[in-house]
Amino acid sequence: MRNKIYQGSSKTLYQVDEDYTLIMSFNDGYRLENGEIINISGKGVINNKISSFLMNRLEMIGIENHLMEKINMREQLIQFADILPFKLSISTVASGRYVTEFGIEEGYVFDNPIIDYRIKNSLLKYPVTNEHQILSFGWLTKEEITQLETKSIRIFDFLAGLFIGLSLRLVECNLEFGKVFNGEESIIMLTDEVSLDNCKLWDIHTNEKLSFESTSAGPESALIAYQKVMERFKLILNDFN
Repeated sequence: MRNKIYQGSSKTLYQVDEDYTLIMSFNDGYRLENGEIINISGKGVINNKISSFLMNRLEMIGIENHLMEKINMREQLIQFADILPFKLSISTVASGRYVTEFGIEEGYVFDNPIIDYRIKNSLLKYPVTNEHQILSFGWLTKEEITQLETKSIRIFDFLAGLFIGLSLRLVECNLEFGKVFNGEESIIMLTDEVSLDNCKLWDIHTNEKLSFESTSAGPESALIAYQKVMERFKLILNDFN
């Protein structure tokens, strides 16, 4: 038996009988910056496949995350976590706000990855916050912030290397985390998803935008972009269906 506890544009969460577990279902919706939700047919299936694959690979290198198992084409069984109210946006190439707000030429490569903390509020377009505010609000300790940044850079580096093998450049990655108590202490765990909805990917040869940026051109263009990436992932997925 399941009970719906959250309905978003891209995912739905259900509470199940097992303690501290949820079912996360990937939907086909995507919320644009103007608040409009578009439907990209089959996007949920693609994101579920890619995210479960990447979460499993991250677990293999010691990155704890909430994925327990992929149940079917759209659903995952995940561990419940107390989700942090912000996400980390890691960028290595100028795009988005670095172009519009800072006037940096799109495509400029930063010497080091830049981390932005962004409040999880889509209506306010995910406003940027900082470490001082996170400390003052009691969301994390200074030690936890350092731990979170180290873990995020490690995740980004791993994903960037994997995507390079698919001729894709990881320009930006938006990561969400939560806290889980393991009986002795609270640990910070990667949550949500690692998919084309939160990884900004460009073709390494042509700079064609092949992930969530493609949604600005409409659902048809976005579906084509997502399918192109899925075709490349077929080379490394063992059981694509």
